[in-house]
Amino acid sequence: MDRTTSDPPAADEISSCTGKKYAIHPSGMRISNFKCAAFIALVAMLPAAPAGAQDPFPLIDPATFSLPSVTLPSDPVEREKVLGDGYKFFYFHKSGVSFDKAYADLRECRAHLTRTSAILLPDFIPFGEESSKPVASTTSPYGLVGAAMAAIILPKLDRGLENNKLRRCMGTRGYARYALSEETWKTINTGEEDQVVAMQAKIAAGPRPDQSEVVR
Repeated sequence: MDRTTSDPPAADEISSCTGKKYAIHPSGMRISNFKCAAFIALVAMLPAAPAGAQDPFPLIDPATFSLPSVTLPSDPVEREKVLGDGYKFFYFHKSGVSFDKAYADLRECRAHLTRTSAILLPDFIPFGEESSKPVASTTSPYGLVGAAMAAIILPKLDRGLENNKLRRCMGTRGYARYALSEETWKTINTGEEDQVVAMQAKIAAGPRPDQSEVVR
């Protein structure tokens, strides 16, 4: 019986089409040639990026905003408390890094913090954007007391999860963590995302902190 196009090709019937393998049918037809041609035509039809296209994540000029002080308290008791909570409230710093590079690294790592509902294929979320689907909410089965306890505990759990993601992501890029007060941490983590990233990037590219790294 003659082999059809669905049969696997013999070992000596392999060639290449723009670096891809294809089989030669006994009739002489190149089975995958159409696929190669269709792919090339599709790539040729893709529009080129227009000249002067706007960056979806434009940099904020670091000279246009000021930063809160990240210096440790002078009071020994308060200083020890801030250092002890450094694993919860910290900022990143990397010697020699530029503001632009720190901004890009933080932007990429913080993109993993977005919490949305599950997205199933073929849907997708473009990088830097959030899902338009609301996160499903459920009624607490534990009543008002359980809801009150959750309101206290869940924010701390969320902060811990986000800190772990950032620590792993920024740590692999060579950034170290340094302690700061809870109030200052809230300041550099609150507001519009671009401004938050810009503040943290300016700190990351600034002078080396006069304290030991957070290793916990």
